[in-house]
Amino acid sequence: MNINNKEKLALKVIDIWLDYRSRYSNLPGFQVCIRKGNKVFFSKAYGYANLLTKKSLTTKDLFHIASQSKTFTSCAILQLVEQGKLNLHQPALDFLPELKNHKDKRFKQITVRDLLSHRSGLFRDGIDSEFWDLQKPFPSREKLIQEVLSSNLIYAPNECTKYSNMGFSLLGLVLENALGMSFQSAMESLILKKLKNTSILTDYSDKKKGSFAEGHSRPFLEHKRLPFKHVPTFALAPATGFCGNAEETSFFFETLFLGKGLLSHEMQKELLSLNWLVKNASQERYGLGVHFDKFPDMELVGHSGSYPGFSTNTAHALGTNYVINFFLNTNEIMPMRVVRSIIQIFNKIDLTFTPEEAKQAITGGPLMNRWRGIFFVLAKKKGLYFPLENWTPGEEAMVLSSQNGEEFLCDQQIGYDSIGEKITFKKDKDGNILSAKLGSYSYVLEKTFLNKLKGTLLTSIE
Repeated sequence: MNINNKEKLALKVIDIWLDYRSRYSNLPGFQVCIRKGNKVFFSKAYGYANLLTKKSLTTKDLFHIASQSKTFTSCAILQLVEQGKLNLHQPALDFLPELKNHKDKRFKQITVRDLLSHRSGLFRDGIDSEFWDLQKPFPSREKLIQEVLSSNLIYAPNECTKYSNMGFSLLGLVLENALGMSFQSAMESLILKKLKNTSILTDYSDKKKGSFAEGHSRPFLEHKRLPFKHVPTFALAPATGFCGNAEETSFFFETLFLGKGLLSHEMQKELLSLNWLVKNASQERYGLGVHFDKFPDMELVGHSGSYPGFSTNTAHALGTNYVINFFLNTNEIMPMRVVRSIIQIFNKIDLTFTPEEAKQAITGGPLMNRWRGIFFVLAKKKGLYFPLENWTPGEEAMVLSSQNGEEFLCDQQIGYDSIGEKITFKKDKDGNILSAKLGSYSYVLEKTFLNKLKGTLLTSIE
């Protein structure tokens, strides 16, 4: 694949940042995949598949991708629309005879599109959702039908966008009844076999346990993260059951949004444009099994997922051919921030450097002092400063300027920092950065800093 100089530089920054965060953020592990067009641009696993055994995470390990399942289910429904086997605007009850006697008469008004777009008015997870805490099994088909039949709608159909795992689970029944086969068989026929040799699963199976990364809790007990057990989601699989790794999941999303073989070009355009505001979330919209996040500098379309011990996100940056995902094997609300920051790093380098400057730029870091870790990219007359202590370095990166290529200035710092003061560097004979001085603050290479740190501690860190 052709990778230009700016992209090579961006990937180096991204890898340094993610490697640093892996070692200093107290997370178990994570996978990152960046696709450009239909090719893997970058794919890497960081940290551990299991914190207790210290087993290293690999790019092949499977994750519970949770609500990203909804996009797979949506893709299958849209294929049936294209085949003329159903219509988005027809009543869902046409394919749900089990629910024809629902006590809430408004249920008759729910369309297939309402279920796809979370505008059915259904409750989110049912009357008793302890299955999310792994205190009881996820609902069976019969339990799902019973739960839906026993509850009134929260809102009238098409009144507002209100997230519903139960609504998307009903789409699994729509597929089963429209095709006369199990949900798993329908997904295999409509999607998985078209992806070829994929290890993506429609639901967890003990037979594949050895292929999974372990999911970990938040640091509850003595600040330790402990592994959760894996369980299948049964009738909720259309909403939250799918399992896969970052590479193969990103391939599905790239094919769905930009490629060929799953949806027609016309249906792809509708999928990437049709959406509604989420109730009381002014910056977010939800479409047909995908969510849209609009920021001042970009718009992302894709889906996130959260399952006990796992947090995931896959997104396509509209107007580009990038598809990026971040899979984390613990529960933290951060994957979207990471995906967004990766795109911001690409954008920041693209806007700051010419292709020739990017080719000749030198990098330095991680550099550390007692406060933070940082990373530099320097060309002759300009540079970039990246903070490494958070998950938003693309947003917080600052541009440096220089008259002589030796002393740099930054006028983007806040007044509490060393704004306006010189930034200087020490380099070895090959031009590699050994240390940096930002005003009165000194930073040295990570290994040098850690060795110096030992001499200042009262107890050994060995």
